[in-house]
Amino acid sequence: MKKLLFVFFLIFVSGCALVQRRGENIPWPFDVQSVAGEGDLDAAWGNERFSGPFVVRAEYPDLFLLEVFGPFGETRVYVHKEAGRFLLVAGDKKTTDEAVFERRYGFGISQFVNDLALGADKQKTPEGRTTGHERYRVEYNRDSQGRRTIRWDNGDGSVCLAFDELTLVRQ
Repeated sequence: MKKLLFVFFLIFVSGCALVQRRGENIPWPFDVQSVAGEGDLDAAWGNERFSGPFVVRAEYPDLFLLEVFGPFGETRVYVHKEAGRFLLVAGDKKTTDEAVFERRYGFGISQFVNDLALGADKQKTPEGRTTGHERYRVEYNRDSQGRRTIRWDNGDGSVCLAFDELTLVRQ
């Protein structure tokens, strides 16, 4: 009988070890100097739809790098801004004109970096924190897996970054 109880105890303990814990509920900070992370991007903007793993790095306000990968590891979207230079590569299209990014997504790359650096005023809602802009809004939240998310949304669609890993350095 003792052996049977011991076996059930071992099974219970090993089962508990396999249960994934949800991430800590740490609030989003304000005024971040640099951001580095990776995770999953999901975009539905106008007639464009794509998703895939991404890496991002930003040092506010001078550096921004975002790369989104396809199912076979190929780069689907590459955005790089540094020291007055800008490059957007999406599929076989390439541009150095920041206005293309703004026309396509409804906000400028500088606004995107500012939102990523959590520099705008945020209001707390039951779903998380949100920032309203003239033409779009940004939601800072967590997904069902406990990952931190940032979602840009306007009438044309949304772009959501769900972070598996995220490093934030405050000012």
